[in-house]
Amino acid sequence: MVMNAVAAPRAIAYVSGAENNDEGSTYSRLRPSQASRKRSPTKERTEQVSMSLTRSLLAALVAVPLALMAMTLPVQAADDNEARNEALDDYEPDLGAGEVMFRQCALCHGQRGQGILGGKYPRLAGLPEYYLVNALRDYQTGARGYDAMLVVGGLKTANDQDLMDLAGYISDIDIELDVPGPEEGSARSGRKLYKYDCKSCHGRKAEGKSRKDSPPLRGQYYEYLERQIALFKSGERIHADDPEDETFAAYEEDELLDILAFVASLDDDLGGDDDDNEDNDNDD
Repeated sequence: MVMNAVAAPRAIAYVSGAENNDEGSTYSRLRPSQASRKRSPTKERTEQVSMSLTRSLLAALVAVPLALMAMTLPVQAADDNEARNEALDDYEPDLGAGEVMFRQCALCHGQRGQGILGGKYPRLAGLPEYYLVNALRDYQTGARGYDAMLVVGGLKTANDQDLMDLAGYISDIDIELDVPGPEEGSARSGRKLYKYDCKSCHGRKAEGKSRKDSPPLRGQYYEYLERQIALFKSGERIHADDPEDETFAAYEEDELLDILAFVASLDDDLGGDDDDNEDNDNDD
């Protein structure tokens, strides 16, 4: 079949896609232009917003339970510790058995539990049983992470009686320890800061408080205390079972050194707490 002079070019243009797509063109109706197949910008934007909202909703659904869990875990841990402490009242510490267990601890903490000057390993001698038991349990459960305590210290397989034996023996060690404070700190300035934020839990003379399960601070190497403060500030340790605790956030480095200098200036006698006398604090 021979095409006429008009039809032939139009047929070629249709096949090649080069035909002019005038609104009234038959070929335009048969072959829509590429531009007409593009997605509407409004529709595309709507889909993007919808996907973004979906992702945000899913993230929220995951984050909320995790946040609630983080808030309840410290409370649950405190409740568990309290219940277990009550159960431990049934155990009488065997100091002889505790001494045998302590031989492993002595590899790092010293034969008399005196720790190491510079605070790489803290003083243990004379710390109260309630604090030692809780600390040992925290290492045992992973609440405080330090693998050497499990392996070298023998806590991995220790039961409640073992913990009581060990805590009883360590608490019974009586030593005098002279711990220097930081050279940069001012004990005079630190005394006022300590009274404001530390006394209510750790006692007016840093002797600790059994009813709050808070440890003594006096008689401890300031470098060790300084490292613990850093862990609390970073959230690696939870201070007073409160994940939102901001006790140290407001303090400058020199103020923390002042507090540590004050604590180091106190008598290192760890015998007993001062709960009964806390209202008789006339220090100004």
